[in-house]
Amino acid sequence: MLVAAVSAIALGLLGVAGIAKTVDPGPTGGALRASHLPSNASAVRSLGAVEVAASIVGLLFGGPWVMAAAVLYIGFLVFSWLALRNIVPVQSCGCFGQADTPPSWFHVVFNVTALIGLVVVGVTDGSPIPWAASSLETSVYLGYAALGTFLSYLLLTRLPQTLIASTSQ
Repeated sequence: MLVAAVSAIALGLLGVAGIAKTVDPGPTGGALRASHLPSNASAVRSLGAVEVAASIVGLLFGGPWVMAAAVLYIGFLVFSWLALRNIVPVQSCGCFGQADTPPSWFHVVFNVTALIGLVVVGVTDGSPIPWAASSLETSVYLGYAALGTFLSYLLLTRLPQTLIASTSQ
């Protein structure tokens, strides 16, 4: 159940990030440009659309369908690790359509955790959401998954900013 919850949160956050990229491709475009990757608005919006699609399909069908999200998380993991090692010179990863989201070790740890959860669910033909449970159990699970997604968003966006601000004073 824990692995399913991790994968549900990872898929939820993937959908949030994808929506953010389609709405405001600028921050992600800047990060991709610094990495010498395709960075025009169409490319970023396409990436966002792929993220949203992988999120929805993974949440609805589980099993091997979550492997598309796992592949995306491999890319996020590599990108965040390279950014932290200063191999990719970015001030913001742009992952949530924000120009002020510095890459942090929280990104790396989250991406590794998400990747493990998604691969386990994909390989075991599991489901990130217990659709077969009672409607009350599924609703409560979805509520907790949404809360976990929101807290993960805060962990990846606000906590690094807060730590940077507190160490610069």
